[in-house]
Amino acid sequence: MVRGILTRLSIAIGVMTLTFSCMKQNQDLPKKQTVSSKDELIIYLDSLEHRYEHACLRMGLANWNSYSKEAAYELDGAKEEFSHIFSDSTARSIIDDWRRKSNSLADKQLARRLELWHRCFIGGAIYSDPEIAKLENILQDTITNYAFSFEGSPTTRAQVSNLLRQEKKQSKRHTLWEVPSQLSAVTASDLIRLVKLRNRKAQRFGFPNYYSLALSLQAIDERWLVKTLDILERDTRPLFEEFMLTSTKKLRIETFEAWDFDYALREVASLPDRYFPADSVFQVIHEFQKTIGFQVDSLPIKEVVKDIPYGGLSLAINIPKDSRFLVNPTKGKGFYAVAFHEYGHSLKAVHTHVDYPIFKGYEWIPGAQCAAYEEGVADMHGEFTDDSLWLSTYVNVKPKQIEKYFKGRGLPTLYRMRRLLKDFFLEYEMYKNPDQDMAALERAMYNKYLLVDLDSSEAHQFAASIWYTSYPCYYQNYILAGMIATQLQEAMTSKFGDEKCQDPKLAEWMISHLYESGERQEWTERIQNATGKSLEPGAYLRKMGIESSQNITHER
Repeated sequence: MVRGILTRLSIAIGVMTLTFSCMKQNQDLPKKQTVSSKDELIIYLDSLEHRYEHACLRMGLANWNSYSKEAAYELDGAKEEFSHIFSDSTARSIIDDWRRKSNSLADKQLARRLELWHRCFIGGAIYSDPEIAKLENILQDTITNYAFSFEGSPTTRAQVSNLLRQEKKQSKRHTLWEVPSQLSAVTASDLIRLVKLRNRKAQRFGFPNYYSLALSLQAIDERWLVKTLDILERDTRPLFEEFMLTSTKKLRIETFEAWDFDYALREVASLPDRYFPADSVFQVIHEFQKTIGFQVDSLPIKEVVKDIPYGGLSLAINIPKDSRFLVNPTKGKGFYAVAFHEYGHSLKAVHTHVDYPIFKGYEWIPGAQCAAYEEGVADMHGEFTDDSLWLSTYVNVKPKQIEKYFKGRGLPTLYRMRRLLKDFFLEYEMYKNPDQDMAALERAMYNKYLLVDLDSSEAHQFAASIWYTSYPCYYQNYILAGMIATQLQEAMTSKFGDEKCQDPKLAEWMISHLYESGERQEWTERIQNATGKSLEPGAYLRKMGIESSQNITHER
C-alpha cells in the first residue's frame, strides 16, 4: 500500500524532523512541533496509533485478569500508558490543527481518523487523568471483590438474582433485594467524588457536565436522546401499569414493590429452565452460529463462566485476533440471552478488518466508538433467543409453551427498558447536580419509571452499580441497543424471511453491513445503510407488544 511505501521511504531518507522519547513499552512517540504535509501526517498518525493499540492491549489484559483472576493485573499501570499518549499537548495540537483543515485534504479516511483522534484526546484526557483513574480503580476493585452476605451467610450477585426469581415470600424477596445496599453504603461518597472530578474536567472542554461530554464523544445528540427516552416512557406506561395491576392480583399481595418484579416476570412470561441447561450454552451458541454461516471453530474467541458484577462482559483484547467474554452463572433463558449477547460482541471484534487501530473500535477511551452501536449489534444476537423458530430448533421448546410465552414475552423487555430509564435518568441527574440528596433522587426515579414507592427508610443502592464507576454514562446505550437490535432484526426478516435463523448467508450480511468496516463510518450511517432508515423506536415498541411484532415465525 502507498502508506507502507511512504513509511519505508521516510525511514530510509529521514524526511521527518521528529525527536523521539523512549517509553516503558519501548515504542517511540514522535515529538514534533509541526507536521507540514499530508504524508508526514499519515506517518505521524501511524506511529501514534501503534502506541495506542499497545496501550489498548495492556488495558484489555488488565481488565480481563481483574475479573477472570487468571493472572496478576495492574490497572493503574495500564491507565498510565494511556496517560502518556493523551497528556501530550503537542500531539493534541497537531491533531486539532489538521482536523480544522481536513476538508482540504480530499481524503475522507484521513479526515475520519482525525475526527476520532480529536474525540479521543478529549475523552482520553479524562480517562487517563491520574486522580480520576486512581479513584476509578479503587472503586472497581472494591465493587468487584465485595463480599455480600444474606441472613448471615456469604452470597453473590448471581445467587441473589436467582433467589429473587424463585422466592415466594414477599418479605424474603425484600430482604434479598436490599443486599446491594451493603456495597452502596461503602462506595457512595467516593462515587460522588468521582462524578465531581469528571464534571470538573469536562467543564474545561466547554461542556456543562461529563454526561453531555460523553454523549457528544459518541455522536449521540443529547436533545434527541432525551426526547426519544421520554417517548418510550410515555408510550409504555399504560402497558406497564396494567402488568403491575395484574401481577398484584395474581401474586395476592397488597402492594406491588420494587422487589417483586423478578418473581412476577418469572410467573408471567418465562420458559422452564430445563430447556436452557447451563452446561450446554456454548454448544448451543456454536451450533447456531455455524448454521447462519460463521466459521466458529477457527474464531479466536474465549468463553468463561465466572461470578462478576455484570450479567456478562466481553473484552476485545486484540482486534481482530483475540476477543474474550465472561458470563455470570445465572439460570434459564436469561443466561442464554446474555451469553448470546456477549458472543455477539466477540463476533464483531474478530470480524473487524481495517487498516488503522483507531478504526478498530477499542472500548477504553471515550470517543473511540459508539457504545450504543456496539451493544446493539451484540443484542441482535441475544434477540435470536426470542425467535420462535430458534426456540423450537435449538432448545426444543414445545409449540404450546412457545405460544404461551409469546403472549407475555414483551413484558420482560418492557420492565428492563423502564429499569434502564430509571438508571439512566438517575445518573443523568446526578451529573447535573452531584450535591443533591442521591437517596431521594433514587426514590424519585423508582417512582417515575418503575411506578413503585420506596420508603425513605430504605437504604440507597445506586452506588452498588459498577457501571457508574467503570462504564460511566452508559445506561442509555442499552436502551438504544434495544432499538438497534430490534430494527436490525426486522431488517433481516425483510431480507431473509421468517426463517432467517437457519439461513447460512446471514453471517455474511452481518459481517459486510455491521462488522468489518469498524469505525470508518459514523454509527448512524451504518444503521441507515443496514436497515434503510435512521434509528427510531418503532421496532422496539413492537417487541414490547405496543404494536404487532415481526419477529415471530409464522406457520406455513
